[in-house]
Amino acid sequence: MDYSKLMMGKSDQAGAVEFTVKEQPVFDQAVKEVTLFYNIVEEARFKVFRNNQQEMVLLHVTEDWMRQAKINISKYSKQLAIKITWDANSDTLAIKGDGETEYQIVTAMQIDN
Repeated sequence: MDYSKLMMGKSDQAGAVEFTVKEQPVFDQAVKEVTLFYNIVEEARFKVFRNNQQEMVLLHVTEDWMRQAKINISKYSKQLAIKITWDANSDTLAIKGDGETEYQIVTAMQIDN
């Protein structure tokens, strides 16, 4: 799936996306990094990727600040439901594995430029 299409028509001021990842490179520890999407949305940039430490990472970058959220996904191997929300005050990254009922939610840390 082309996850970048999820951001089409979105506002950089507030929004949400929800999707499920099943592609095996995301869960393969031999693959160093997997980018799900990198989009420029109005005045902001959004990137969601799995880093080399098996963390799903959300980056939301503007001219004035950067927000980052990370969740370790090393225990997952089949599929992962992902929810991302953002507004003027905060961003959240939430994940839920196959068979889980509750999302694990992390609020992004903001670093001012």
